[in-house]
Amino acid sequence: MTSTTALGVFREQEHSPERESDDEAILTAVARELARRHDFDVHTIRPEEVPRLEGKPDVVFYMCERLPVLERLERLQERGSLLINPPEGVRATFREAMLQRLADLAFFPETCLMDTDAASNGLRRVWVKRGDYHAIEKSDVQFAETAEDLRRVMADFQRRRIARVLVQRHVAGDLIKFYGVRRPGHASRWYHWFYHRGQRLRRHDFDPGRLQRLCEQAADRMNLEIFGGDAIVTADGDIFVIDVNAWPSFALFRTTAARHIADHIAARVEMQKGSSDAR
Repeated sequence: MTSTTALGVFREQEHSPERESDDEAILTAVARELARRHDFDVHTIRPEEVPRLEGKPDVVFYMCERLPVLERLERLQERGSLLINPPEGVRATFREAMLQRLADLAFFPETCLMDTDAASNGLRRVWVKRGDYHAIEKSDVQFAETAEDLRRVMADFQRRRIARVLVQRHVAGDLIKFYGVRRPGHASRWYHWFYHRGQRLRRHDFDPGRLQRLCEQAADRMNLEIFGGDAIVTADGDIFVIDVNAWPSFALFRTTAARHIADHIAARVEMQKGSSDAR
C-alpha cells in the first residue's frame, strides 16, 4: 500500500520575531506525529526551497506566508495537493484582508485603514499595526496614547517604508490568547485559551463558551483550519477578538497541539481521498 506523502514548510525566519525556534519546533513536532501515528512519508523544507519543488505531495502543511511561496503552493493545490491552511486563509490574515473579513462583526473593535502620511485627525488611545503582514518585528504593533504619539508612530512606519497601517480602537481588559484546530463550519477538534503573560490581570468574569464561538466565527470568516489569535475581555464581560493568525507557535502546548494538528491533517487527507473515490 502506497504511503501518503506529506510536505511541511517552515515559516520564513523574518516572520518569526523572537519565535524562530518555537515555530520550527511545532512544525517539526507535527511532522513527527504524522510519521509515527499515521504512517505518512513526511519531508520538511525551508520556504526558499519551495520554488525548486518537484513532484506532487498528497498534502502540504505549512507556516510560510510570503506571496511568491504561496503562489507556488497554490499551483500544487491546482494539481491536487491538499493544502493546510488553505492559501486563501493565509492571505486573509494579512492585515488589510483581515479587516475586510472581520470589520462588520460586532466583536471586532473599530478599525480603519490609514496611510502613514495621513493626518491623525486627533485619534488617541489606538493600536497601530502594519497594514500588510502580521507583526514581523516588535515595532510593527504600537500603542498611541495621544494624537502626538500617533504622529510619532506614523512617522516611524514611514521611515520603515510601510505605507499603510491598521488603526484599531484600544479595548481595556484582560488579554487572552486562543488556539484552535478545526474545519471551518464544524466543531473544533481542539480549542484552548489562556491569559497572556506580562499583564496586570483582573480576571474579569466572562462566558468561555461565547469566547470560543466568537473565535471560531472569526476563523470561519478567514477560512482557517489551524489558527490562533488574541481577544480582550472587558470589565463588564464583553469579548472582543482583536487579531487572528494562521498557525501560531503553540509554544506552551506544543505536544498537545501537534497531536491534534496531525490528527486533523490525517482526517482531511482521508476526506479528500474519499471525495476523489466518489467521483
